[in-house]
Amino acid sequence: MKKTLLLTTLIMSTILSINSQNTNVEKINADSLINNIDKYSNKNIEIEGRIVHVCGVDGKKMKLKTKGGETIKIILSDSTLCFDKVYNQKTVIIQGKITEAKLKKLLIDSLGKEKILLCHIDNSPCKDKEWVENKKNSGVADSLSEKDTERLRTKMLQTGKDYVSVFTMIADKVTIKEEEKNAHNNTALLDR
Repeated sequence: MKKTLLLTTLIMSTILSINSQNTNVEKINADSLINNIDKYSNKNIEIEGRIVHVCGVDGKKMKLKTKGGETIKIILSDSTLCFDKVYNQKTVIIQGKITEAKLKKLLIDSLGKEKILLCHIDNSPCKDKEWVENKKNSGVADSLSEKDTERLRTKMLQTGKDYVSVFTMIADKVTIKEEEKNAHNNTALLDR
């Protein structure tokens, strides 16, 4: 009886250990992910893409461009960390979960009416107060706001939806693709 109980405990411990190590991360093409967001929302996935911008305000988000030209906002699952600028213009491999937020037509119209300058990563009001103030002082803020609002309206027309999707990858792991690492081996370069 004791041997059976010991063997059962050992087997269960091994199974639990294997399950906790197996994160079931599914590798998926970033464009396929966007086209099938309902299938992958909140699941552990791995995507690859090029970082085209790291937020200059606080480094808390990056903009990933897919091969098909779509964008995905990248944030870290640990909100105490921020991204290093070394990621900019690098191809990265990201593991985490994806979510979709919908900017409704009513909100887009309101942002346009109020002439809000938008973050080009996620179309939220820009937090870079100095940049916003410079654009207002130089007299180009209204035209930039109008251009952003028109871009979002055009996207709604193209998709036939009354909203624009904002895809956000909540990253657990970000690695610069092997052939793009520099001599200093810059993987997981996260600042505190």
